[in-house]
Amino acid sequence: MKKTDIIILAVVLLALVVVRSVFNIPNFNPMGAVALMGGMLAAKKLWSWVLPFAALFLGDAIMGLSSPMYAEYLFSANFFFVYASFAAIIGVGIFFRKNPSLTKVFGGSILAAVAFFLISNAGSWMLMPQYSKDFAGLMTSYEMALPFFRATLVSQIIFSCSIYLVYQLATSKKVALA
Repeated sequence: MKKTDIIILAVVLLALVVVRSVFNIPNFNPMGAVALMGGMLAAKKLWSWVLPFAALFLGDAIMGLSSPMYAEYLFSANFFFVYASFAAIIGVGIFFRKNPSLTKVFGGSILAAVAFFLISNAGSWMLMPQYSKDFAGLMTSYEMALPFFRATLVSQIIFSCSIYLVYQLATSKKVALA
Protein backbone atom coordinates (compact mmCIF):
# COMPACT_ATOMS: atom_id res chain seq x y z
CA MET A 1 0.00 0.00 0.00
CA LYS A 2 1.43 3.32 -1.05
CA LYS A 3 1.58 6.23 1.35
CA THR A 4 -1.05 8.08 -0.72
CA ASP A 5 -3.38 5.05 -0.41
CA ILE A 6 -3.05 5.15 3.39
CA ILE A 7 -3.80 8.88 3.33
CA ILE A 8 -6.85 8.37 1.10
CA LEU A 9 -8.16 5.58 3.35
CA ALA A 10 -7.55 7.68 6.48
CA VAL A 11 -9.35 10.70 4.97
CA VAL A 12 -12.36 8.57 3.99
CA LEU A 13 -12.52 7.05 7.48
CA LEU A 14 -12.17 10.44 9.18
CA ALA A 15 -14.91 11.89 6.98
CA LEU A 16 -17.18 9.14 8.24
CA VAL A 17 -16.29 10.01 11.83
CA VAL A 18 -17.59 13.50 11.10
CA VAL A 19 -20.76 12.02 9.58
CA ARG A 20 -21.28 9.95 12.73
CA SER A 21 -20.62 12.89 15.03
CA VAL A 22 -22.88 15.32 13.19
CA PHE A 23 -25.70 12.94 12.24
CA ASN A 24 -25.94 10.74 15.31
CA ILE A 25 -28.70 8.37 14.21
CA PRO A 26 -28.98 5.42 16.61
CA ASN A 27 -27.81 2.14 15.08
CA PHE A 28 -27.33 3.76 11.66
CA ASN A 29 -23.77 4.94 11.49
CA PRO A 30 -20.60 4.21 9.53
CA MET A 31 -18.39 3.00 12.37
CA GLY A 32 -18.88 -0.73 11.76
CA ALA A 33 -18.01 -0.11 8.12
CA VAL A 34 -14.93 1.85 9.20
CA ALA A 35 -13.80 -1.16 11.23
CA LEU A 36 -14.56 -3.70 8.49
CA MET A 37 -12.98 -1.73 5.68
CA GLY A 38 -9.99 -0.69 7.78
CA GLY A 39 -9.32 -4.38 8.37
CA MET A 40 -9.94 -5.25 4.74
CA LEU A 41 -8.17 -2.41 2.91
CA ALA A 42 -5.17 -1.45 5.04
CA ALA A 43 -2.20 -3.37 3.66
CA LYS A 44 -0.36 -3.71 6.96
CA LYS A 45 -2.05 -5.40 9.91
CA LEU A 46 -0.94 -2.61 12.23
CA TRP A 47 -2.87 -0.05 10.14
CA SER A 48 -5.85 -2.43 10.07
CA TRP A 49 -6.14 -1.96 13.83
CA VAL A 50 -4.86 1.60 14.29
CA LEU A 51 -7.00 3.39 11.67
CA PRO A 52 -10.41 1.99 12.73
CA PHE A 53 -9.79 2.23 16.48
CA ALA A 54 -8.40 5.77 16.14
CA ALA A 55 -11.44 6.77 14.07
CA LEU A 56 -13.85 5.13 16.50
CA PHE A 57 -12.22 6.71 19.54
CA LEU A 58 -12.04 10.12 17.87
CA GLY A 59 -15.77 9.96 17.14
CA ASP A 60 -16.52 8.84 20.70
CA ALA A 61 -14.39 11.66 22.12
CA ILE A 62 -16.14 14.26 19.94
CA MET A 63 -19.55 12.95 20.97
CA GLY A 64 -18.43 12.77 24.61
CA LEU A 65 -17.50 16.44 24.55
CA SER A 66 -20.87 17.38 23.10
CA SER A 67 -23.11 15.31 25.37
CA PRO A 68 -22.86 14.62 29.12
CA MET A 69 -24.81 11.39 28.62
CA TYR A 70 -22.34 10.22 26.00
CA ALA A 71 -19.40 11.28 28.17
CA GLU A 72 -20.63 8.82 30.83
CA TYR A 73 -20.47 6.04 28.23
CA LEU A 74 -16.76 6.58 27.58
CA PHE A 75 -14.73 3.89 29.36
CA SER A 76 -17.82 2.34 30.92
CA ALA A 77 -18.21 -1.44 30.92
CA ASN A 78 -20.55 -1.13 27.91
CA PHE A 79 -17.86 0.84 26.08
CA PHE A 80 -15.51 -2.15 26.31
CA PHE A 81 -18.10 -4.54 24.84
CA VAL A 82 -18.65 -2.17 21.93
CA TYR A 83 -14.91 -1.97 21.31
CA ALA A 84 -14.67 -5.78 21.54
CA SER A 85 -17.37 -5.87 18.85
CA PHE A 86 -15.28 -3.60 16.67
CA ALA A 87 -12.20 -5.78 17.24
CA ALA A 88 -14.22 -8.74 15.93
CA ILE A 89 -15.33 -6.67 12.92
CA ILE A 90 -11.73 -5.70 12.15
CA GLY A 91 -10.92 -9.41 12.35
CA VAL A 92 -13.64 -10.13 9.77
CA GLY A 93 -12.10 -7.47 7.52
CA ILE A 94 -8.64 -9.00 7.90
CA PHE A 95 -10.10 -12.43 7.08
CA PHE A 96 -11.56 -11.06 3.81
CA ARG A 97 -8.60 -8.84 2.88
CA LYS A 98 -7.08 -11.13 0.24
CA ASN A 99 -8.38 -9.92 -3.13
CA PRO A 100 -11.14 -7.65 -1.79
CA SER A 101 -14.30 -7.51 -3.85
CA LEU A 102 -17.80 -6.12 -3.59
CA THR A 103 -19.05 -9.65 -2.86
CA LYS A 104 -16.59 -10.01 0.03
CA VAL A 105 -17.55 -6.56 1.32
CA PHE A 106 -21.23 -7.52 1.23
CA GLY A 107 -20.64 -10.86 2.98
CA GLY A 108 -18.27 -9.25 5.48
CA SER A 109 -20.89 -6.58 6.19
CA ILE A 110 -23.44 -9.21 7.15
CA LEU A 111 -20.92 -11.00 9.40
CA ALA A 112 -19.86 -7.68 10.92
CA ALA A 113 -23.45 -6.69 11.76
CA VAL A 114 -24.11 -10.12 13.32
CA ALA A 115 -20.85 -9.96 15.33
CA PHE A 116 -21.73 -6.50 16.64
CA PHE A 117 -25.25 -7.64 17.54
CA LEU A 118 -24.08 -10.77 19.37
CA ILE A 119 -21.18 -9.22 21.29
CA SER A 120 -22.70 -5.87 22.24
CA ASN A 121 -25.98 -7.43 23.35
CA ALA A 122 -24.19 -10.13 25.32
CA GLY A 123 -22.56 -7.21 27.11
CA SER A 124 -25.96 -5.66 27.77
CA TRP A 125 -27.17 -8.97 29.16
CA MET A 126 -24.17 -9.22 31.48
CA LEU A 127 -24.34 -5.61 32.66
CA MET A 128 -28.01 -4.71 32.82
CA PRO A 129 -30.00 -5.84 35.86
CA GLN A 130 -33.29 -6.34 33.97
CA TYR A 131 -31.92 -9.49 32.31
CA SER A 132 -31.74 -12.73 34.29
CA LYS A 133 -28.22 -14.13 34.28
CA ASP A 134 -29.09 -17.35 32.51
CA PHE A 135 -29.61 -18.53 28.92
CA ALA A 136 -33.20 -17.25 28.94
CA GLY A 137 -32.00 -13.79 29.96
CA LEU A 138 -29.41 -13.79 27.17
CA MET A 139 -32.08 -14.75 24.63
CA THR A 140 -34.33 -11.99 25.99
CA SER A 141 -31.55 -9.44 25.50
CA TYR A 142 -31.17 -10.56 21.89
CA GLU A 143 -34.93 -10.50 21.35
CA MET A 144 -35.20 -6.97 22.76
CA ALA A 145 -32.40 -5.81 20.44
CA LEU A 146 -33.85 -7.27 17.23
CA PRO A 147 -35.70 -4.05 16.24
CA PHE A 148 -32.34 -2.24 16.16
CA PHE A 149 -30.56 -4.89 14.10
CA ARG A 150 -32.09 -3.87 10.77
CA ALA A 151 -30.61 -0.35 10.94
CA THR A 152 -27.24 -1.78 11.94
CA LEU A 153 -27.27 -4.25 9.05
CA VAL A 154 -28.43 -1.72 6.45
CA SER A 155 -25.92 0.92 7.53
CA GLN A 156 -23.13 -1.67 7.61
CA ILE A 157 -23.84 -2.72 4.02
CA ILE A 158 -24.36 0.80 2.66
CA PHE A 159 -21.32 2.37 4.30
CA SER A 160 -19.01 -0.61 3.69
CA CYS A 161 -19.86 -0.82 -0.02
CA SER A 162 -19.50 2.97 -0.30
CA ILE A 163 -16.08 2.97 1.37
CA TYR A 164 -14.95 0.13 -0.89
CA LEU A 165 -16.12 1.86 -4.06
CA VAL A 166 -14.76 5.30 -3.12
CA TYR A 167 -11.42 3.86 -2.06
CA GLN A 168 -11.07 1.72 -5.19
CA LEU A 169 -11.94 4.65 -7.45
CA ALA A 170 -9.73 7.13 -5.55
CA THR A 171 -6.73 4.81 -5.69
CA SER A 172 -7.40 4.01 -9.36
CA LYS A 173 -7.83 0.31 -8.70
CA LYS A 174 -10.23 -1.90 -10.56
CA VAL A 175 -13.47 -2.52 -8.73
CA ALA A 176 -13.78 -6.26 -8.31
CA LEU A 177 -17.36 -7.47 -8.10
CA ALA A 178 -16.65 -11.05 -7.05
